[in-house]
Amino acid sequence: MNYVKFEEIVSLFETAKDKEDNLLNMHYLSIKQNDQLFSHSFNDYDQPSDIRSISKTVLTITACIVMDMAKKGLYPNFNEKTFIFPIIKDRVNLTNLDNLDRLNKIKLKHLLNHTVGYDKVILMRDDIKDIDPYTYLDYVINHSLVFNPGDYYLYSNAGFYLLSVVLQEFIQQDLLDFIDIHLFQKLNITNYKWEKYGNYLAGATRLFMYPNDLIKIGDVLLNKGIYKNKEIIATESFEKIVEITQLTPEVDTPTAVFRRYGYGSGIWLAKDNIYFGHGTDGQTLAMIPDKRTIIVTLASQQDVKKLEMLINKIIIDYI
Repeated sequence: MNYVKFEEIVSLFETAKDKEDNLLNMHYLSIKQNDQLFSHSFNDYDQPSDIRSISKTVLTITACIVMDMAKKGLYPNFNEKTFIFPIIKDRVNLTNLDNLDRLNKIKLKHLLNHTVGYDKVILMRDDIKDIDPYTYLDYVINHSLVFNPGDYYLYSNAGFYLLSVVLQEFIQQDLLDFIDIHLFQKLNITNYKWEKYGNYLAGATRLFMYPNDLIKIGDVLLNKGIYKNKEIIATESFEKIVEITQLTPEVDTPTAVFRRYGYGSGIWLAKDNIYFGHGTDGQTLAMIPDKRTIIVTLASQQDVKKLEMLINKIIIDYI
């Protein structure tokens, strides 16, 4: 990667059109290869962007930090097999008693890999728009659990909102304060905002960041938990993040390199040693270890097909 190549890539994004024949509504493009960082703001955009579901990846790293601290004796036992309902039961109003048996079977890993047991996607923009955010937790807990935890994969925001609740109740500290101290400060990330749903971080979404700060999150993941020779999460924890938990043929694009072949924990996996956070409307945090490269796109682009084709082209032709 060099500046000439990067400017060519920027030009591709500036001239690309979506299925409605509109130019892509891009905010930022950043690419880091080895120690070189290239960044571009489209149309002088200068605000932090909602990274949407890449928030799930950041929250997964946070969960790993807590689990690593528990292994060191700084917290009681807490790992991917921890049952979550005892941690939060005093914070919910359980009215759907038919859920109780399955609630008691939900483990931390089920929140991380979308196998909580719902048969409907919930806690997305459309189904919560008329609900008081302070009741979201009860809404999620009382929504029918049709499957036993671990038996059925369904991508939604519910598991990661529950994860934010579990983490905050487990550490008995405001979760964003914890994240600031144990993650963001260590990466020198200072200009961000993470919205709350009631008393808890949205978890699955609503984290606003600048692209070059998101690159730092990518550095942690590209380097197996290490940032500038500092351990952010243990290598063992990183390996669990990128361990495939579910094949996802319903969203896969087999002819592409940049593809959603499967899901790990809070992260998507391509087939060729590529893993990435992926958010609605064109948010991307992609790590390509074999080429020591991180790619970030931030946008407000509803039709993302062309945008993702360009990311695929970058991986194949430019890095």
